[in-house]
Amino acid sequence: METLREWAGRVGFLAVSVLVLAGGYVQGFWSMTLSLNEPPLVVDLQFIEATFAMTTFAGFFLISGVLFLWHSYRDRDPEIATDGGHVAALVPVYDDAEVLHRSVESLLASTYENLTVWIVYESDDEASKRRAHELTDEYDRVEALENTKYPGSKAGAINYATEIVDAAFVAVFDADERVNQRFVAAAVATLDDCDVVQGRTIPEPTGVIESIAYYESVLLNFVARRGLYVFTDFRMAASRAVVLRREALVETGGYHTDMLTEDFEFAYRCYKHRLDVVELLAYPSKIEAAHSLVDWWGQRKRWMTGYAQASHYLLGHSRPLREYRNPLSALIALGTVGAGLFLLSVISKFAVLAVDGGFSVLAGGLGGIVAITLAVQIQDYRQGSIDAFGLTWLAIPLLFPLYSLVAIKAIVEYLFTWEGEWYSVSKGVSAD
Repeated sequence: METLREWAGRVGFLAVSVLVLAGGYVQGFWSMTLSLNEPPLVVDLQFIEATFAMTTFAGFFLISGVLFLWHSYRDRDPEIATDGGHVAALVPVYDDAEVLHRSVESLLASTYENLTVWIVYESDDEASKRRAHELTDEYDRVEALENTKYPGSKAGAINYATEIVDAAFVAVFDADERVNQRFVAAAVATLDDCDVVQGRTIPEPTGVIESIAYYESVLLNFVARRGLYVFTDFRMAASRAVVLRREALVETGGYHTDMLTEDFEFAYRCYKHRLDVVELLAYPSKIEAAHSLVDWWGQRKRWMTGYAQASHYLLGHSRPLREYRNPLSALIALGTVGAGLFLLSVISKFAVLAVDGGFSVLAGGLGGIVAITLAVQIQDYRQGSIDAFGLTWLAIPLLFPLYSLVAIKAIVEYLFTWEGEWYSVSKGVSAD
């Protein structure tokens, strides 16, 4: 039975990939001939459709990129708090002993001093447990907490620590996250007028795969959300680089412990509870990117599987007659998953342009996408958020088919073979 399910997943992945790719190419394949006197007027619908798709696709990223740059510029010098209340900075860990010092030491260097770092580890993770207690012995403002109440997930670790700590604000960071020393102070000041502050994380582009992860973060995460943010009140609230009022976690019930991507579902939970989430782009954190293509693929497949799971959950709890944000949450989540499938169909339009003599349109569209991405990278470089600035930007167009294939693989496996397993990338290679 297991073999049949695995083969069903493989065949399903191949079939969906071929159908999406071929469907984008075949759609509008036939040219239309209109007789208007002599000679007949021939309209190549396939070429026109591909040109429209390329223009729309590039235009979306250009406009979204400009909005992102403007938001970043406007957000460049936020107000800083000196002491707005105690902050409990939670760092959930699992197999993160080698990189744990990154988050702990950077948080202790924060300009916001009324802060305690809580390392929350799992019972079966001896290495992280030892490292956590070493850090508590070394630093006065570091505490170690074993997740004994809701073991087995990052969401459970956060929820348990929130019940234990006595603090006005709760912040959550990944173990490998180098937190900007001004971020917490700026977030606390921002919380005077909102419930949740979500910061930006930047994968460090230290190599080819790491740079691809950086460009993906720029284009498919932060830039791509601009349109959604313009037309809706929805804002992403994740489980890293985030600072919240403690009451916000209590009101929402915390993070969902059964979700593979607990942060994706939590963002919609905040939206449905009408919490005011503010994005703070100043003072981004640096995080380790995947160091190999296998890790990059596995990590993205885990995320996309989690997106599919959360979308399924939100759809089942939409309750349209109770609150319009419930079904809208499901639609936004499904749109995120569907966008991954859509990317592969767009690639077929690019092929049409290349074959039918529309190379200038293709080059112009992709050139615009690359240009806006490089504009963000230049800004990050000038602000000191990244150190590397090589030629990896040439691989930006490859992001779209790769990401789409990951999405298709994740969705098919979620439907046919997924049984709760998740992928963990190796960390520590470039921790220092």
